[in-house]
Amino acid sequence: MNNEETVLNQFGLEPNRKYRENIRNLGSVHMEKQSYAKYLLQLMDEEIDDDGEEIEEAQFYGYFQMYMPDGKGVESTFTPLEERHAYLQRILQIYEMLDPEDFSGPSVPGYFTGKAGHVPDKVLIAYGRQFIQGLQDLLVECSRTTEYLLGIEEVEIVPPGSIDEIRLQYDPELYETIFDLISEQKDYEEPIEILDEAYYSIACDYWISYYLQWHRYGLKGDPFAPYFELYRRGYSAVFAENKLYIGS
Repeated sequence: MNNEETVLNQFGLEPNRKYRENIRNLGSVHMEKQSYAKYLLQLMDEEIDDDGEEIEEAQFYGYFQMYMPDGKGVESTFTPLEERHAYLQRILQIYEMLDPEDFSGPSVPGYFTGKAGHVPDKVLIAYGRQFIQGLQDLLVECSRTTEYLLGIEEVEIVPPGSIDEIRLQYDPELYETIFDLISEQKDYEEPIEILDEAYYSIACDYWISYYLQWHRYGLKGDPFAPYFELYRRGYSAVFAENKLYIGS
């Protein structure tokens, strides 16, 4: 029996056998990245090739969409992981954003997006200021500095439909700094890394991905929580021209 068969048998699975039940009550076991990838492929009802080629993160792009709209069954994703409860608690929030009625017709949403309702400007501005402060604290913790972020004080609410044009003028220095900082905190060999593209594909937004996996980075605070609160309410936040713009 090879190593993969041993791992699958711990879960009562047979290689290449489609898996749908008896998963919720399983205990956690140590699982290496490729074994976890094969476990996920079985949840997807995908056949596992025994050709020795590594399973890539790109194969799981759109993975979480499989559980739309209510997230039923998504808990199985994290069962083999030691921190499964932390991952599950966060991922369930993206399903709470969805309206089941949007999935009753012939076409369904491909991404997780909130519907913009009326949110008072003072609430949006408060989230914006919290976000700025959270990122400033993060950079200080990691001994990073960016004069751009430290100089931002103004939060501007823009009319509906105009945020996409502003997005084209985003500040690359800040976004690259955050990307590099998070990349340095990652363990690229831990099992959850195989879902990197799956997390990104939730909203095609790295910062939403960071929020949903924040505990894995071992950093203080929760700086992307205000950003996610804006997103779930149907708003985007973009740093550009020495301001934080918020709009739907």
